[in-house]
Amino acid sequence: MSQARARQAIEAKLITWAAVRPIRVANFEEGFEAESGETYLRAFQLPAGTTCRYLGGEAYEYSGVYQVSIICPAGQALATAEVLIDELSSLFRIDSELSRNGFEGLVTDPVEQGPTITESATYTVPVSFTYRGVADQPKP
Repeated sequence: MSQARARQAIEAKLITWAAVRPIRVANFEEGFEAESGETYLRAFQLPAGTTCRYLGGEAYEYSGVYQVSIICPAGQALATAEVLIDELSSLFRIDSELSRNGFEGLVTDPVEQGPTITESATYTVPVSFTYRGVADQPKP
């Protein structure tokens, strides 16, 4: 399934980027406990419908939205999240390549900031972008 390969391509870029910064990415596949006062990222793939525009069904087109939520401790300046938004916008700029194990894709829309969600101990600033790509289908 190439939605998995699309997610893996995006996550590889995100994790490599985060590894050289003092920020962690929470992964639902592993346990994650935020430290007191820590700013961290939580990422989600929202796959869209799969299409086939090719005769013989030789390749499928996969698209979707990828969201990165920036979670900051309450009271921290919004500028911290805004700097991360700028960096994510550079990392996932329009037409930047996404490829993994036969999936060849691109970021198709710019990183877009959503509304800030406040809670008692944290606030979350979601950002997202769309992707699209093609993967060859195995022959029966």
